[in-house]
Amino acid sequence: MQTPARFISSIVLAALGLIVCHQAQAARIEPAGSAFTAQGPISFSKGKLISADCTIKVAGKVAADGSSVNVDKVEFDGGLKCGRVEAINLPWVLIARDTQSGSMSGISVDVHAFGLGGKCGPSTADGTWDNATGKLEARDVPIGEECRIKSVSIKMPPTFKVVD
Repeated sequence: MQTPARFISSIVLAALGLIVCHQAQAARIEPAGSAFTAQGPISFSKGKLISADCTIKVAGKVAADGSSVNVDKVEFDGGLKCGRVEAINLPWVLIARDTQSGSMSGISVDVHAFGLGGKCGPSTADGTWDNATGKLEARDVPIGEECRIKSVSIKMPPTFKVVD
């Protein structure tokens, strides 16, 4: 009969084995080690009174092993409201779960609007990826108290691909 300590350590080792196996099978982002810029439409809200339809512009670098992307620069363009949204907590980190989905973690913004603004995040957005269109998309993503990405569709460079 196993002792409680031995039983718990067996469970922990089994769980670690599953994590290692899952990571070994994770999708890769190519071209590994490359820098990129991308952009697309984003619709964002903070509370009931602040809503903005903007263009999000991102820049970053794919990790040398293709396991993730560090998004080091984020800008919002498209008028006065968009200019009041500032990306914070950079880098945001993008990972591909498989060739059709992924997530971006660390998403945080500061909305500069007197009396109504404030910080949103950090949060993780789960989304979809399409190698054919080169688009990274997400819908209805909460990013903190009263903050939401209604939709975002970032068109990545044509060389950017997710592979098994």
